[in-house]
Amino acid sequence: MAGRVPVVLGGSALHALEEHLAEKPASHAFILGDPNTLRHCLPELLQKVPALRMAEPIEVPEGESSKSLDVAAHIWQHLIDRQAGRDAILVCLGGGVVTDLGGFVAGNFKRGMRLVHVPTSLMGMVDAAIGGKAAIDLAGVKNVVGVFHDAELVAVHVPFLRNLGKRELLNGLAEMLKHALVKDALQWDALVKAPLHDLDALTPLILASVRIKAGIVSEDPRESGQRKLLNFGHTIGHAIEAFSWEGAGRALLHGEAVVAGMVAESWLSWRLGLLGREAYDRIAGHLLDLFPPAFWGPADVHRLVELMRNDKKNREGGFRFTLLERIGEGVVDAEVNAAQVIEALDHYRERVGHEGALAH
Repeated sequence: MAGRVPVVLGGSALHALEEHLAEKPASHAFILGDPNTLRHCLPELLQKVPALRMAEPIEVPEGESSKSLDVAAHIWQHLIDRQAGRDAILVCLGGGVVTDLGGFVAGNFKRGMRLVHVPTSLMGMVDAAIGGKAAIDLAGVKNVVGVFHDAELVAVHVPFLRNLGKRELLNGLAEMLKHALVKDALQWDALVKAPLHDLDALTPLILASVRIKAGIVSEDPRESGQRKLLNFGHTIGHAIEAFSWEGAGRALLHGEAVVAGMVAESWLSWRLGLLGREAYDRIAGHLLDLFPPAFWGPADVHRLVELMRNDKKNREGGFRFTLLERIGEGVVDAEVNAAQVIEALDHYRERVGHEGALAH
């Protein structure tokens, strides 16, 4: 369970979705996806969930650019044209982008239409589809306009991961590592040894990660307390991600930016006397061995700090971070000033041993 929302993982996930739709039929059904998920995952979904065979697919472009008001408005107009009511259901078949966008669309359409998530990426399975948070980007700021809207069901069908490349698997693994760092040291140890190429071996670790996030969310559905643990790596990471969109090079995936954020925020945890140096070195060493570094130049640091000032966790003009006291234990609402953030960004650049613009 994630809050009040059942999460079904394993061989029974799509069967559970079929049973759910049979018990609670919808007046209209729509399947939101991008070109890849509609091509590679929709046939298997329709084969195993006959209740969706009359559903209408809605295709949105692949990538973060779809998380926009323009794309949301296009979907709303489509729903209006089809005379969809609040008892219509939107099935989100995709990764983090489709999940965020679909949740935002469903949460706002007629003050809330029915919603089901069928995540197809590791990021979607362990993070975006669980917890009822949905948001879009605006004016270059990540997830700045959003809503809480619970899905009726989250069906996690791990075989969909067969369609992912290594970069996308690592993208989701970043969130699994975050869950472990803030809540479960044994999960961290298991993930450090995890064979990414073996879905059978990865499945129990995915289940453990889902349980960590679902447990945190069930205790704090509206992010007033311990759910803030899940923000570790994201205050700096979101700024790095948004900055990567501004350059001419390849934009970073969410998980890649969050990993850079976790390295920097782990260093902040040590700098503020919360985390031991040995633990920081273990964290940074593993993350930087596994993920490609993010790059930015000395003159870009102030732009990154400026982007962080739009973070929704800030209070009274100051930064509020989730940091680490040890591997497996996070602490929320740590006060950090801009000078300390700049130190952390400079340390990251020195640690990866590069200079230059991000993603160049």
